[in-house]
Amino acid sequence: MWLNDLLLIATGILVGFVNTLAGGGSSILYPILIFMGMPIHTAIGTSRVGFLAQGIFSVAGFKSKGIFLFPFNLYVALAAMTGGIVGAWISLQVPDKNLTKILAFIMIMIAVLILIQAKIRKRHDTARIKAKWLWISFIVYFIIGIYGGFIQAGMGFMIILAGSLVNHFKLTEANSIKALIVLVLTIPTLYMFAAKGFVNWEAGIAIAIGTATGSWLTSRWSVNVNEKYLRIFIASIVVLLAVKLWFYQ
Repeated sequence: MWLNDLLLIATGILVGFVNTLAGGGSSILYPILIFMGMPIHTAIGTSRVGFLAQGIFSVAGFKSKGIFLFPFNLYVALAAMTGGIVGAWISLQVPDKNLTKILAFIMIMIAVLILIQAKIRKRHDTARIKAKWLWISFIVYFIIGIYGGFIQAGMGFMIILAGSLVNHFKLTEANSIKALIVLVLTIPTLYMFAAKGFVNWEAGIAIAIGTATGSWLTSRWSVNVNEKYLRIFIASIVVLLAVKLWFYQ
């Protein structure tokens, strides 16, 4: 049992490393948990323990640096949370076999996003968070929340792109919004999966320890990695895992 915990901590460290440097770590975490024998609903529910821990530390970090777009961040986080509850309910209705196929397909889409997101993001000076843009944001983040509640993998990319294209946020501002949305959305969706018995708490805590450690260490290292090649490498791994997952069982 302790070997599994060590493997999960190591996997969490890898996910924290990938998320900190490039993003897309959850698309690696899900298939690994499935290949370790977890049903997909349990893999999704268990992963949310790690997302909760990561969200708490991320929000605290951004707040300590004064990057906290209140009250806009709270408004869109609540919109995303509402969508997340809807998405989690839908996810819990889908049979394991079908959900596994959906995840494999989504992972291919995530691999594409990993490669192109830096080119899609725009640079702007003035944020759009008032009047009609506030209402548009409610709708956009509600829809993203549905996806996040359903499967969550790659949701961070969607939030960052929405923050850039809809709200004209800088990357740090979009990341601070992402941190709060992940935290607020994870609380009720984790409860929904736990209520159905789809959370392995021991594994989830091990993952949380790993992701927190990986994120903390990576953010403090001077990592001289070419971002372009790193994204290609991560996208390649995600595609290989997606193909294996598609034909799994």
